Amino acid sequence: MSIAEFTSLHALCPHVADTTRDEAAERIARSAADLAAGRTVVLFDPAVGEAVLVVAAEFATTAALAFMIRHTSGFVKVTVPEEDRLRLQLPSMWALPGSRARCELTVTVDAAEGIGTGISAADRAYTIRTIADVTAGPASLTRPGHVAPVALGSNEIGTTGAVARIMARAGLRPLAAMCELVSPVDETAMAGESDSIAFARAHSLAFVSAFDLAVF
Repeated sequence: MSIAEFTSLHALCPHVADTTRDEAAERIARSAADLAAGRTVVLFDPAVGEAVLVVAAEFATTAALAFMIRHTSGFVKVTVPEEDRLRLQLPSMWALPGSRARCELTVTVDAAEGIGTGISAADRAYTIRTIADVTAGPASLTRPGHVAPVALGSNEIGTTGAVARIMARAGLRPLAAMCELVSPVDETAMAGESDSIAFARAHSLAFVSAFDLAVF
């Protein structure tokens, strides 16, 4: 990371940036351990000024998805690396020529069996676990659906890149359910850094920043 990039991240994420290396390492370690244990964590991305709730796709329970949907925008996504995207035959969602998106979404999906309409927390949790199941193939999913896979590139940056990095720290494959956290004090806005930290404390969740993962 260059000095300019470090300075920019520091300005965007002052509370997290003004902590010690040991504190950052502790945030990373706790978040990784919680993900490996199937728990939800809060990940803040200073580059966009928003946070996401994250849970490993293979551990996506009905309770975890209900909590995620209740406190977020509700547009649940799943990070999917290239090999799994090929395994499941997930083409990119069509975009206008010249348009630029923050992340590359594929066609949306539902599990082909074992669900109802696909929109409930239970149904979406089952679909997410199906995506993470290495024995699942293209026929295991129907298209379109209620879960949005996000394609992970080899040199991923941004929020999805930070998710992939914390999953790697947890010793897990980079398939994770994620959704943007709504401010707990203003339901019309997304959660900023202070909101994200306060939310994590209120719900006893691990908090980590993309700043931590980029610098440490």
